[in-house]
Amino acid sequence: MELIKSKGMVIFLVIVLGVTIISSINTKKYDEKNEKLEESYISLNKR
Repeated sequence: MELIKSKGMVIFLVIVLGVTIISSINTKKYDEKNEKLEESYISLNKR
């Protein structure tokens, strides 16, 4: 019984870590897009 509980905990932790890593990668991509948009907006306003 204890083995099943610990296996379940390990699987749960792996899933949580996976989701966290994926979401952080997606956030990074989103931030990069925003940075490019901000730069183009700033360059437009400088003219």
